[in-house]
Parts: sequence; C-alpha cells; structure tokens
Amino acid sequence: MIQPTALVAAQAGVLVVLLACAIFTDLRSRRIPNVLVGTGILLALASHAFGWLSGVQSLAGASPWSPLVGMIYGLVLMLPLYLLRAMGAGDVKLMAMVGALVGSDAVLSAVPFTLICGGLVSVVYMFSCGVAVQTLNNVRFILTDWMIRASTGQAGRLAPLQTTAARLPYGVAIAMGTACAVAWPLWGR
Repeated sequence: MIQPTALVAAQAGVLVVLLACAIFTDLRSRRIPNVLVGTGILLALASHAFGWLSGVQSLAGASPWSPLVGMIYGLVLMLPLYLLRAMGAGDVKLMAMVGALVGSDAVLSAVPFTLICGGLVSVVYMFSCGVAVQTLNNVRFILTDWMIRASTGQAGRLAPLQTTAARLPYGVAIAMGTACAVAWPLWGR
C-alpha cells in the first residue's frame, strides 16, 4: 500500500491536472496533444526518481522501474484497440502516461475500469449526438465483414463505410477509469 506523503499528493495533483487538460482538449478537438502526454511522462519519471533517491515512495511504487513498467503496461494493454481502430493513438499514449504516474498495479485496474467507462460514455454519446442509427449500421457492417472473413478466409467484398458515426472523446473514459482505479482501494477501507 502506498503511504500518503507530500510526493504522492503532488503526483496525484499532477495526474488530476493532466487528465483535466486531456479531457478539455479531447472534447474540444478530439485530440490529445503529444506535449501533454510527454510532459506527464517526464514529470512522472522525474518525480519518481526524486522520491526514489530521497527514500520516499512515489505514487507509481517503490521500485526504480515502477513508472516505466506502468507506462509499458498502459501502452501494451490499449494498443490492440488502436490497431482495431477503436481508439486513437493519443488515447493509447494517454494511458501510457497514466501508467507512468500510477504504476503497474494501478494501471492494470485502470484499464478494465476505462473500458467499462468507455462503453458507458459511448452509449450516452451515441444517443446524445443523434448517431445511434449510423453507429448500429457501422457495427452491422463490421460484423458482416468479420463473418465473411471467418467463413471464407478472404476479405469481404463489401463497400467501405461511407459515413462514420462520431469520434468518441476517449480521454473522458480514461480519466473516469483512472479515477475509479485509484479510488477503488480507498472504498475498501
């Protein structure tokens, strides 16, 4: 269990600010800037190194490699969604940044919480933006294409999607999932 220290509080504050900035930019432009993610990773590494050298445990954990392992876990766990085009590269990098700040254990629970929150956000977003019919048509198209590929072993000869429904601001789901993962152990007390 992470002991509450000034360093942990500062890192938690940095995490909240960075996630708030990610939500703002994602809602406004559907992008998460590399400078935001890069700054978060550098702050995570620098603050963890400071804590490790001064003998204070950081939010990421006690090991000198904790932020790097957390960053790799966050990246690797979200990468399949990017490869399936279900998520943007900025979202994957944002989860890597979260992993660098909170460490491997917390990011392992943040990812499933993020996926659950992402599903909830997508349903709300789909109905609030009036794109439910287009979204369901796109899902039907994708499932039909997958079934053709599975049964014939070849790519389907379907015409590509003419219209996408909407781009989901997944930074919101990542922030919600991270908040759940960080708060979950506190609820158990």
